[in-house]
Amino acid sequence: MVSVVLDYCSRELMAGKKSSAKVRGVYERDLGSGIWWIRFTENGKIRRERVGRRSDAIALYQKRKADARAGIMLPSNLGQRPLDIAELGEEAKQWYKDHGKRDIRTFTSRMDLIIKELGSRAADSLKPKEIDNWLGGHSEWSPATKNRYKTVLSKAYQLALRSDRVNRNPVRSVERRNEGDGRIRYLRPEEEVRLKEAIKRLCPGHMPALIFALHTGLRKSEQFGLRWSDVDMSRRVIIVPHPKNNRSREITMNETCFAVIADLYKKRPDDDRIFRSDRYNKRPIIDIRKAFERALKEAKIEDFTWHCLRHTFITRLVQAGVDLRTVQYLAGHQSLAMTGRYAHFAPGLNQA
Repeated sequence: MVSVVLDYCSRELMAGKKSSAKVRGVYERDLGSGIWWIRFTENGKIRRERVGRRSDAIALYQKRKADARAGIMLPSNLGQRPLDIAELGEEAKQWYKDHGKRDIRTFTSRMDLIIKELGSRAADSLKPKEIDNWLGGHSEWSPATKNRYKTVLSKAYQLALRSDRVNRNPVRSVERRNEGDGRIRYLRPEEEVRLKEAIKRLCPGHMPALIFALHTGLRKSEQFGLRWSDVDMSRRVIIVPHPKNNRSREITMNETCFAVIADLYKKRPDDDRIFRSDRYNKRPIIDIRKAFERALKEAKIEDFTWHCLRHTFITRLVQAGVDLRTVQYLAGHQSLAMTGRYAHFAPGLNQA
């Protein structure tokens, strides 16, 4: 049995004084850092553990004391420095990079914010309620956005669990926000005319990307991640790798879409990305948001984003009488229920 002699708590703590009282064996190594440690002796050897918040450090100190009294062996990884959220996040980002995940940009940007706001916390000290409160504190986020951040943090914990870097995944106990049915904002014919005129004036080089989006309904990450190796010119087919799993789907290009792709193919600088900026030395387009928002303002179109072009594509398919199973495949929806949100646009039904 491991004999553990723990430093005793101060008389003030034992007497029930307020938590600000000094506790022997619990200390902040870097004053003002907010990271607290505990110090104790194991078989005559001084041991230290990095914990995080002061209250968590006191609780762990008391647990070590209770375990010692009960004869419970100390954890085998006690000498290892606890993983903090910053390290957890960086390791997850590296995993995404090593595995060539197509949604790495989105994952990285969200993880960077998590690291910025929670990075100093020890990963094993973070509680579900604290994660829920953190998500709730971002009132500017929609329920869907909060769920996306929850998913990113949970994935980081899952990866750390595989390598025994953490003991649990507290994100699993955080309740998912209700996203509702989601809004379906699509481009009206008169709005499409104004939008194309605005893009022609402000950023004509982005016109191919707009037309392609309207005729394929690809997600933004799918579209701007496309490479020429994903296009079969002879069959007029686009092979779309799904950003969230290993499945892919094929989309047959219509005449309008194929004309756009054929023209870009003639002008391509190399065989890498399809959509490129005409202003910045033909570099791949990373984010079209700023240019698109300028065009929307010029066209006097409100409450619209690039993702709404995808809604437009799907809505027009349903309005044309295409069956929902086919629409599901073309849209890349994982379930028919997701496609069913557009069912009310079918001919003969009242449109919302």
